[in-house]
Amino acid sequence: MEAIEQAIRNALAKSDAINPAIRQKIYESAWGAHERSLAANGALDDIQREERREMLKAAITRIEDEVQATGTITAPSPPAPVVERREPILSTEPVAPRGRSERIEPSIGMAPPPEIDAPVPVSDEPVAADNYRPDKVRPRLKRNTERKKASGLTKFLIILALLALALGLLWLVASGIVKSPPSSIPQSVGTQAPSDSHEPIKEGELTPEGNWIKIFDPSDMSQVALTGRATATIAGDQLEKYVRIQSPSEADDISFKVGQGVLEQLAGKKAVFDIVAKTEDGTSTQIAVSCDFGNLGDCGRKRFDISDASKEYLVQTQFPDAKKPSAGGVIKINSDVSQSGKAVDIISIRVQVAN
Repeated sequence: MEAIEQAIRNALAKSDAINPAIRQKIYESAWGAHERSLAANGALDDIQREERREMLKAAITRIEDEVQATGTITAPSPPAPVVERREPILSTEPVAPRGRSERIEPSIGMAPPPEIDAPVPVSDEPVAADNYRPDKVRPRLKRNTERKKASGLTKFLIILALLALALGLLWLVASGIVKSPPSSIPQSVGTQAPSDSHEPIKEGELTPEGNWIKIFDPSDMSQVALTGRATATIAGDQLEKYVRIQSPSEADDISFKVGQGVLEQLAGKKAVFDIVAKTEDGTSTQIAVSCDFGNLGDCGRKRFDISDASKEYLVQTQFPDAKKPSAGGVIKINSDVSQSGKAVDIISIRVQVAN
C-alpha cells in the first residue's frame, strides 16, 4: 500500500496538484488499478479485499487533506542509493625489470570508484501492490491452473460418453434390436364407457373420428326449452360461446331437442351422446341428465360431477330394433341436484353411432 501512496504522490507532484479535477482523475486511476489487482489476486478473501480498500481510502484522504491544508504535495523521498562493495584487485600490469638504483614496490591496483546510479523514478501510473507474489507461490498457482484444466477435460469426456451411450440406445430401439416393453394399458379402439358410468369421459375413450351429429350449438337457441323456473342465457366470448343454464329446483329442467331425423339414423343402434360442459370459475356442482325419445325409449337418469374445467360427459343408449321414431325427442339437464341453484355452462351436445 505504501507503493501505491508513493505513486499517487509522485503523480500529483508532476502535475497541477492544485487542480481538483486532476487530483480526482489521479485518485480514480489509482483506485481502478487497485480494484483490478484485487480481482486478479485469488489468494485474498472478501474481508482482506475490503481491508485493502479501506487502507487505500485512508491514503487518498491523507493526501487530499495535505493538499487542501498546504496547497502543495510532498513528493516521495527517493530511495537511498545502494553502493556495491568492491574488493581490491591485484594489478595485472607487467612490472619493469629492477635495477640497482631503483626499488619497485609491489603495487595494488584498485578498481575505479563505483558509479552510483540515479534513483529509479517512480512511474506516473499507480502501482498495484497486491499483484506482487513471491516466486515460491508461482509453482502452486501453476499446479492449480493445471488441475482446473484437467478437471474440465474430465467433465467434458464424461458428458461425451453419456451422449454416445444415449445415441447408441436410441439406435438400438429404433432398429428393433431392443423392443420397448408393451404398455399395460390397452389402446382405445373407440368404445365408450359402460352405459351406467357416471364419470366424465377420459382422454382416448372417445374417438374423434366418425360421423358426429350435432344436437345443440349455442348459436341456435331454438333447440332449447325451459321448464318451471329454469333459465338459459348465452354467454362467452369470440373464442368460445356457451349457454349458461340454471335449475333452482329439481323440477326445473332445461331440455335440448333431438330431431326426428337424428333419431331415425340412431334407430336399432347403440349411440353415444357427448355433452361438453363446465361450471363457473372456482365452483362445482352435480348435474342430472335424462332422455325422452318417445317410442324409442329413454336413457335413464345419469349424474355427473361438473368442475370449472371444460370436459366431455358421456351417455350411452341402445335404441331398440324394428322401431321407427314417431317424433323427435329431448335430452333434459338439471344443473344442480342439490337444489342450490348452481349454474352450468353447456358448450355443445352431439351424438355418434358406437362401433
